[in-house]
Amino acid sequence: MASSISTMFKQVRRTPYQALIAVLILALSFFAVAVFVLISAGSHLILKYFEAAPQVIVFFERGKDLPDQDIDRIKQKLEATGKLGSFTYVSTKEAEKIYKEKNENDPLLNELVDYKILPPSIEISATDIDSLGQLKDVLESEPQVTDIAYHEDVVSQMSRWFKNVRYTGLGMIGFLLFLSILILIVIIGLKVKDKRKEIEIMRLLGASAWYVHSPFLLEGMFYGALGAFFGWLGMFTALQYATPVLIDWLKDIIALPINITLLLIMLGVMVLGGMVVGAISSLLAVRRFLRV
Repeated sequence: MASSISTMFKQVRRTPYQALIAVLILALSFFAVAVFVLISAGSHLILKYFEAAPQVIVFFERGKDLPDQDIDRIKQKLEATGKLGSFTYVSTKEAEKIYKEKNENDPLLNELVDYKILPPSIEISATDIDSLGQLKDVLESEPQVTDIAYHEDVVSQMSRWFKNVRYTGLGMIGFLLFLSILILIVIIGLKVKDKRKEIEIMRLLGASAWYVHSPFLLEGMFYGALGAFFGWLGMFTALQYATPVLIDWLKDIIALPINITLLLIMLGVMVLGGMVVGAISSLLAVRRFLRV
């Protein structure tokens, strides 16, 4: 193994520009992978946050709270569907408190409004966005309902947008990884071809297939690990600059800054993935250019 590692480093030193190209293209690919993972995880958390928020709000007659038995009856009807995520009853007094908190900087508005002219409401969310229509139909059947605020379109549009982002990201990553593998096959294949005579002599002297293949395999794994590390490093650097802005936008939705342990786990997975990509590329190159 020590001999294979030494040979691998000699091959890298003899062709520094080829090594640089391999590492750079792999770094770009794994940078895209790391960014895609963060965007996918963030979009999932954002979507879950908005799915858990009240998506249907029904209002009742102004200034009159619903009796407890009516509230319980409506809740039981919604629970019977098996689709109810959350249920919150907002009384007229609570509506007044919320109104005053939102308009605390405008005393005139606070003086003009009290609980007697505000409607009680029920705020609900569904276990999944596709079930909102069923819950809305249940609420519409209640005779006391005067108005309904229905926010299905907002969450549905967000869901479609995030899916498009994921599909686009997967396509881009697939293309970059495919390109990385092709470039590694060409680079390592050229080295195999240049050493064909030397390899034939080694085989005649009794060298095993592993002894012949291992330096090229290790070289591909080295490029993959190094490219994955620099890709992660680029993502980590960009994340440090972006975190203050993201905190201002998403502080109530996503816990920021991201735990360093999670980022280090991502680094380990990416380096392992890079080594796998490099090993596969090397094996393909050896099989393509060296029939031993």
